[in-house]
Amino acid sequence: MALDTSEEEQIEKIQTFLRQNGWFLAIGLVLVLGGNFGFRSWEDQKQAAAEAASDAFTTFQAAAREGKTDDDKRAAAMDLGDAFIANHPGTDYAVLAGLQIAKLHFSAGNLSEAEAAMRAITAAASSQLAPLVQIRLARLLGAQDRPEEGLTVLAEPLEWAGFMAARHEVEGDLLYQLDRLDEARQAYQLAVNTAGEEGLPGLTMKVEDLTFATASMDPAISDESSNNEAASVEAPAAGPDASADGSQADSKDNG
Repeated sequence: MALDTSEEEQIEKIQTFLRQNGWFLAIGLVLVLGGNFGFRSWEDQKQAAAEAASDAFTTFQAAAREGKTDDDKRAAAMDLGDAFIANHPGTDYAVLAGLQIAKLHFSAGNLSEAEAAMRAITAAASSQLAPLVQIRLARLLGAQDRPEEGLTVLAEPLEWAGFMAARHEVEGDLLYQLDRLDEARQAYQLAVNTAGEEGLPGLTMKVEDLTFATASMDPAISDESSNNEAASVEAPAAGPDASADGSQADSKDNG
């Protein structure tokens, strides 16, 4: 449309275009409005599905809590969990349900079934949940006296942020099982460095215990301890009261 045409000519050309192409515009308008309606409908369905999944998962959680100590309720809870996973495959809720099912198997002493439940959800776990799944799987392998496999699980390249302290602690536990005490102490120290205030007391105790254990195996420290013990044996000879004091001290310690 030329820039120097009059407004009347422009209006006439627009009217002519509408007369000739009105049907196509109407179709386009319907498609646009229909697409918008369809998107909103899809969003509504998605929201409804999420709310239904949340409600169903809450029901399963309640059943799982009741099934911790009762065999019949535990079996019913696991059936409910299996049905939930079948109805919500590939979702984070399904992964969380799988973790609960594994926990129920573990509480019943069925470690192999717990492992199977864990491995069934490993592939479906999102990047946010994968570290939690692997940490629990590693612990489970350690409980089955398979610490080497547990360390392999923890070595997988995942986004461990937020789970670093737990990862290092489990790694320390597995290394301790393998009697690799110095490496276990280092892992516990890393856990302390990345843990919040709540997890520090237990972790610090593990570090201190292993620090003492590894130090006692150092030949130089052992020799020094032997010399100190020899000096303490000679000390009572200084006078008769020394033996009595030593006996009183032993009595206080034992009492």
